[in-house]
Amino acid sequence: MEKIIIGQIVKEQGIKGDVKVIVFADKDFDLSCLKTVFVADSEAKVQRVYKVSGGYGLKLDIINSRNEAGAYKNLYISANKADIAHNENRYFIVDLIGKKAVLNSGEQIGKIVDVQNFGSADVIYIKTNGKQVLVSHLEGLIESVDGENVVLNGNKFKQGAVYED
Repeated sequence: MEKIIIGQIVKEQGIKGDVKVIVFADKDFDLSCLKTVFVADSEAKVQRVYKVSGGYGLKLDIINSRNEAGAYKNLYISANKADIAHNENRYFIVDLIGKKAVLNSGEQIGKIVDVQNFGSADVIYIKTNGKQVLVSHLEGLIESVDGENVVLNGNKFKQGAVYED
């Protein structure tokens, strides 16, 4: 099974061994869909999930006290990629990196080399002809991901593209 990092433990949460997790996903991601996660290569059963300010509170079967929870601070949490529920209009960043960016008109733009989040939107970095194009990920920009291509809506691309020298 392919694992994907979904978040990071940032602190203890309460006195019973819960931890606060910052999730590396958009606001629609629902951590409660996961029954098992991995922390530093240890498998953990998810016993409880609840929203807290800026993230999620999580009770894992491998952590039983606040002192134990402190030892997990700053560790990453991963999950089996197949266990993460998502709809057809959402994509994992890892599935975009390295693919060709192609407009729906067939025009080749370049290769996707990175995706960064700047709070209000993700920015897709595309390497093309020795230059770099930065595109704000607007709703509807990505039409499909097929094989080695990421097909982009031409109008949305033109609205959000910035060329760097």
